[in-house]
Amino acid sequence: MRFSFLLLLVGTAAFAADPSIGKKLVFSDDFNGDKIDESKWNVVGAPEVFTFVKFGKGSALRIGLKVKDDMIQYNSLASRGKFSQQFGYFEVSMRMNAGDGHAGTFRLVTDDEKTPPSITTSFHGTGKERVSPWARGNLESGSQDYRPDKAVGKFTDLSKKFHTYGILWTEKGFTWYMDGKAIHKLERKDFVRPMSLALVHRIDEDDRPRLVLKTLPDDVDIDWVKVWK
Repeated sequence: MRFSFLLLLVGTAAFAADPSIGKKLVFSDDFNGDKIDESKWNVVGAPEVFTFVKFGKGSALRIGLKVKDDMIQYNSLASRGKFSQQFGYFEVSMRMNAGDGHAGTFRLVTDDEKTPPSITTSFHGTGKERVSPWARGNLESGSQDYRPDKAVGKFTDLSKKFHTYGILWTEKGFTWYMDGKAIHKLERKDFVRPMSLALVHRIDEDDRPRLVLKTLPDDVDIDWVKVWK
């Protein structure tokens, strides 16, 4: 049974206000340095794929891929155990990967994701200038995917420049924002436990057959992360 009707496409006029207005900035990282701030982040995966690159007057975090025999991998910068909160607005400035067969992802995850009710919400970029809002809830009855019925739009430059991806979480549910515009909404009140952030570049078994090795490197870049409460 599908529950995608809970993921509703909403007009931008209905959610025109800046979701950070009236909130306090409680967590941020502009990645203007040459090393990861270990007071904020845990490195998951191959440490060597996390590097810093110059952009304008500052720098950005680059998450690459490790070339190995099977190429299945999960490289993530995660705040679990160092920062999480209940409700608020979570936003990242991110440049997605260009090619198919791997994915750049900005996600929020319930701290104890194995104990229901818990949820993972994300922006999921799969190359070829595609990105989509996505959520998976873990309920007593089992896991449940919440996906849009239709594509949220056609894009041409997700891999060429930075865009902002935001998730507003309230007691009523979740709203996804791209470049300040609300694009989707999930109305669920089940999920209330604190969530942490993760910035991910990964290849799973389903993606791997579409990966063309000669297209690498094809990295994911993060300019900054901000969280308001």
